[in-house]
Amino acid sequence: MQTTLRIDDELYRQAKAEAAREGVTLTQFIHEALAMRLGRAQATVPPLPTFKAGPPLPDNFDLVAAIKMAEQASDLHSTQAM
Repeated sequence: MQTTLRIDDELYRQAKAEAAREGVTLTQFIHEALAMRLGRAQATVPPLPTFKAGPPLPDNFDLVAAIKMAEQASDLHSTQAM
């Protein structure tokens, strides 16, 4: 279906620029925006890629504790180097 819309000039420019950045037509961009607003958005945007970089972490892995340990080791190493 074709229709005519009245859209604020600045909003139109932003939408057109964003569509270009995403590599889609303005028509497709507006279609997806309306679908999302109406709660009908299908997975039109591909999911983010995932990467595997080694074995999985154990279930009880504590990232915060690991970071603190790494910081402490780094601090210890830097004070010994002086």
